[in-house]
Order: sequence, then C-alpha cells, then structure tokens
Amino acid sequence: MTMGYNEKLIWTESMESGDDFTDEQYYGCKMESDGVIALTSNDADTPVGLILNKPDDGETAEILIVGRAPGVVSEAIDEGEKVRIVSGGRVGLWETADTTTFCVGICVKAAENAGELGVFLFSFPSAIDTG
Repeated sequence: MTMGYNEKLIWTESMESGDDFTDEQYYGCKMESDGVIALTSNDADTPVGLILNKPDDGETAEILIVGRAPGVVSEAIDEGEKVRIVSGGRVGLWETADTTTFCVGICVKAAENAGELGVFLFSFPSAIDTG
C-alpha cells in the first residue's frame, strides 16, 4: 500500500529592496538592472514575484516566486480568473488576447473592490500555460 502525503509548495527568494515597501506588502515587483526590486511601473514590465514582507529601502525583501498568497487587487477579481501584475504592483485581470503582459496566476479567493486582498495561486514569471 502506498501512503500519500500533502506537501505545500512555496518558493521564495530574498532580494534587496530598492525603495521603501513598508506599505506595499502583497504587491508585485520587478527586478531593476542593478539587481534590486521595484514595483512594476507599467503593465508590460516582467514581474519577478510578490513582496511578502514590509522592507524599507535597502532591506531584504522576501519575494514569492511560486505558491499561494494574498495579493492587493486593482479591480474586482472572481475565483477562477487568470491574473497579471499591473502598473504599481497590484494584481489585475489578465486578458487572453493581451500579448504584452504576463499571466502570473489564478484567483482562488475573490476580492470585490480595488485595494482589497484576494488569494491567488502564483507562478512568476508567466510560467502558467495561457494557450
């Protein structure tokens, strides 16, 4: 008889913060050319992960690369909808026809209004099959 087990997968990285992110916990980020993280500045930026802690400028940021986590939304998002990181680091709806942005996850707990927390299964960058 084979015994099953339940192992939760979460993958994080520690990266240097390039700004004060004490108010941006659960926002998406990108990597700058000098290796520090910053909030995404436009919708076509390549997001590298989600900020899990509240680092100040120059401190270590814990970045979610793969796993389940809350995210601050830019708009109402329902369970089952695919998501992206929009300008400013919030989680927004991903549109299938959009070839300029990256699908980074799927919603598992809805958020009704901008600024609220939803819960998502994330995989950065664009590792989810969107075909």
